Amino acid sequence: MSRVIMLFSLSLGIFSVGFLPELPDSTWLLLPAIVGFFLYVINFRALACLLWGVTYGVFWGHYTLSYQLPEELNPVELVLKGEVVGLPRVGDNYTQFYFKVLPEDSLSLPSSESLATTLKKIRLNWYGPSKNILPGQVWSLRVKLRRPRGTVNPGGFDYQAWLLRQGVSATGYVRSSSDNELLSTQNSLSALRFRVREAILKLPATDEVKSLIIALTVGDRSMITSELWDNLALAGVVHLMVISGMHIGIIAFFFYVIGSGIARFFCVFIGFSNTHYWGSICSLFASVLYASLAGLSLPTQRALVMVSVVIVAFLLNRKVSRGLGFGMALSGVAIIDPLAFLSAGFWLSFGAVACLLWLVPVYVNQHAGYIKNNGGKGAVWGLPLPTWKIRLKQFFYVQWLLFIPLTILLMLYQLPISWFAPWINLFAIPWVSFFIVPLCLLGSALLLVNEAWSLEVWTLASWQLNYFIDLIHMIFDPNNSSAVNLPRYLPLPKIWPVCLTHISVLILFLLPRGIPGKYLIVPMLFVLSLVSIGGSKNGGKENFLTSITAPYLTLNKIVPLKVSVLDVGQGLSVVVETEGASGKHTLVYDVGPGHEDGFNMADAVVIPYLRYRGQTALDMLIVSHGDNDHAGGTMNIIEALSPSQITLGEDISKGRFTFSSCSSGHTWQWDNVNFEFLHPKEKIEKESNNRSCVLQISYRDQIVILPGDIESKVESQLQTHMQGYKVHHKDRATLLVAPHHGSKTSSSPGLVSLLAPKHVVFSAGYKHHFGHPTASVLQRYKDVGSTLWTTADHGAVEFTWDQYGQLTVSSRRVDAKRYWY
Repeated sequence: MSRVIMLFSLSLGIFSVGFLPELPDSTWLLLPAIVGFFLYVINFRALACLLWGVTYGVFWGHYTLSYQLPEELNPVELVLKGEVVGLPRVGDNYTQFYFKVLPEDSLSLPSSESLATTLKKIRLNWYGPSKNILPGQVWSLRVKLRRPRGTVNPGGFDYQAWLLRQGVSATGYVRSSSDNELLSTQNSLSALRFRVREAILKLPATDEVKSLIIALTVGDRSMITSELWDNLALAGVVHLMVISGMHIGIIAFFFYVIGSGIARFFCVFIGFSNTHYWGSICSLFASVLYASLAGLSLPTQRALVMVSVVIVAFLLNRKVSRGLGFGMALSGVAIIDPLAFLSAGFWLSFGAVACLLWLVPVYVNQHAGYIKNNGGKGAVWGLPLPTWKIRLKQFFYVQWLLFIPLTILLMLYQLPISWFAPWINLFAIPWVSFFIVPLCLLGSALLLVNEAWSLEVWTLASWQLNYFIDLIHMIFDPNNSSAVNLPRYLPLPKIWPVCLTHISVLILFLLPRGIPGKYLIVPMLFVLSLVSIGGSKNGGKENFLTSITAPYLTLNKIVPLKVSVLDVGQGLSVVVETEGASGKHTLVYDVGPGHEDGFNMADAVVIPYLRYRGQTALDMLIVSHGDNDHAGGTMNIIEALSPSQITLGEDISKGRFTFSSCSSGHTWQWDNVNFEFLHPKEKIEKESNNRSCVLQISYRDQIVILPGDIESKVESQLQTHMQGYKVHHKDRATLLVAPHHGSKTSSSPGLVSLLAPKHVVFSAGYKHHFGHPTASVLQRYKDVGSTLWTTADHGAVEFTWDQYGQLTVSSRRVDAKRYWY
């Protein structure tokens, strides 16, 4: 037990560093290491391992940050020599790839004679027609680089931490230059993976089938369409289409059998052979080979570590307890990736393993005892079952034992929940694991011998996957009117009663047979499947289940008004939430930049934030005008959140949805909070920016103004409308989102002096080439005593009013600071 506690303490120490706002000075690292040594000697070993874990975590943090592009040189233009690694991704007008800077090219960066840094791996985009970038190529490239940086929002994906974990020193793009030259091409593992991918693309199969074979073979999911991925998620089989511990474990098992069989064969001739030893060697070798073919990405490394612990234990012929094996895998992952705990995959992987190690044996032992007491036969409704049916029944119960606890984690991370996963996985797991994955890998092996043979084998896999995909689409495709349509997300603020129900279901599930109340599982699961997928209101129609549970789900203090300016880079998105005794309402004003079929801030920031806040439906979506930095992900929001009302400043619908136009004088009220459009008027402005919807929000004596991208011409018109402002309200506005991101064409002296806002938020990109906000505008607001906030420096900024009109402000990048940003 002491060794188990030591391993868990080591892991805890490593992971705890990820919560630090700043790293301790590296000069002090030796001290906790020495203290830990003395604690270990005097038998305080768990505490010693905790200190060693913290020491390692701090050291890893300093080391990782040391090879990132220095902030003082951000951005910078360089000529680099390096090798293309990984699998390049080809888009409509760009090629994205990783570029490993060669060791001999340690660069003394310009603008600093005394400062030198070694860049390790950079993430590049090369815009324009495809440049035929291939793994293993060595290039000399002129690149424009930036230090890794991402948006910071509650509930959002931490892109900067992800880059840190990938070992990325900088991101950037290739400049058009005569310095760009292909120097040589060399063999590499990435080149082999690329060859496998290109061979699979030659298959006479659909793009969906080929994308799944590529994902299962070389771990590249970039070709899986979002529609297919969503349907796989709805079916609960995504874990089968990414290389995980289960896949590596199955490969290890296959090769253990093969290695043992070969050893037995030679035993006939030489008289002795350690079949156990050779089976373990073959399984370990195959596991490493498969993980390498998949690119040794962080999730694959995590899976390999977990499987390798089991294989090594067999190889050494050591009996390892469940706790010790789990602790060894956990500490191994912590050492390889000290920020692994930030990903949902980490918790789902170890959560599934924990269920298999501790929950499943409880059920199996109980069921075995029941069978023994009933003459060796299982039973369903009192009827005896043959042995194979007993095994099938046990497999079904195992699926539920995994599903119920993992659903809690899926809710916490606001990931899709498939209520049919236990049934679908009954046939999907053996089908994919034993009939499709082995064919995918056999095809890869045969590629080294004869490409025609590999294509024949992959064709067998593609034939099966084609039926598999058709089945998934038939049952779960939202575009299919006969498909299953159950809620995919559960709101986070309502999670405690849902978690309590899940725990109750799990306890009932594990109870021995014959105890009254065991079959209450059925109605409880039915209630869980009907949990409201929206707030307490959804388009004005209150869900029956919501009306019952509302008194228990709204025990927290009511927040009448919350305005959140999200960090979406160079763009704008604001979420407005109101709450009253009768329910809640949510409004989104602008959705940030992006492209519907590519990366967009709606999918990356806005939707995750709303799910984090417990909203999976919208009362109103306002898109101020048609510029991409405000309207880039409009369709993504509409498809994901089904707004009850859509209001536009410009017609960007292209006939895909119905909408109303914002118009000056239009008012409405939610939960004692008043809303009014101040612009546009009937006259149509020539400039797109000046067509922006200007929204005023009033709560008690507080005023919030969201002006979009209006410029000084419209600002002068609004000043006339606001002349009576100081008569009816306090001397100052409470919150103003700076017009046009703080550009020099907006925030005119007249408007600034009239409103004299207490708080001003500039939603702009960090060191963006537009230069927002400009120095003159910043000074203008400082002169009237405004508190300035910028999403580039502060991340998402949340303004929350209580029932007494008191305001509290929080900024994500400051209040939830981590050492990497």
